Amino acid sequence: MSLRKLLPVALLLAVVSIRCAGSPAEPIGTVSITQTTTTTTTTVVPAINPGSVVSAPGGTGVASATLYTFGPATPPSGGVPPYSVTWTFGDGQAGAGNIVTHVFAAPGTFTATATVADSRGLSAQTTTNVSVRTVTGEWKIRFANGRGDEAVNLLQAGAAVTATVNDTNNLFGLGTGAGTVSNPRALAVNLTFGAGTPTAFSASLIGSLDATVTEWNGFATGYPGGGSDFKAIRNSAPGVLGTPAR
Repeated sequence: MSLRKLLPVALLLAVVSIRCAGSPAEPIGTVSITQTTTTTTTTVVPAINPGSVVSAPGGTGVASATLYTFGPATPPSGGVPPYSVTWTFGDGQAGAGNIVTHVFAAPGTFTATATVADSRGLSAQTTTNVSVRTVTGEWKIRFANGRGDEAVNLLQAGAAVTATVNDTNNLFGLGTGAGTVSNPRALAVNLTFGAGTPTAFSASLIGSLDATVTEWNGFATGYPGGGSDFKAIRNSAPGVLGTPAR
């Protein structure tokens, strides 16, 4: 074969050899993979803690007179706020609100219950106790100006009080009258002695009861000899013995 005929074949073989020995004819592609992961988180809602409640004023109240205020001592927690609060007072009455007021019409020991509900309607309860008395009974009065003691019998009906006195110590005789109890522990009584006689006179005993409703302190007016501070002890009160000290 002539050299002229062999030259094209040699050129073809050289090109093939060069393409096999070099880089690939097509570039290598890049593949992106996106992976989605779903995570589920479980949150445990704590149970409702209703907190604690308190009433004011402290001590024993007077029926039909002492206005109690009930409210939180420690706030509620847990559950799913916001919270709503309803109340029962132990005397058949009820109320609603974070802070409520109530007057007890009769004496006794009452349990006020607060029901705290969260936004789901789940609830828990907390309580506080209240003691209430009347002023009914015999009160032994001692006057600071030194005149003789006086025993006054009181009978309470609602906020009204009737009074009777047989004041033999001071020769004033039989006295009768009426008065009222008012918030929080105030007691005022007006008396008339010797009604229908030339020596008739009127007197007043105005003061406040202590936190046990067993002691009454105030000022007396209208008695012969002028006004005087006084202290009265309920004779029927448990644990109270003898006559009141000056």
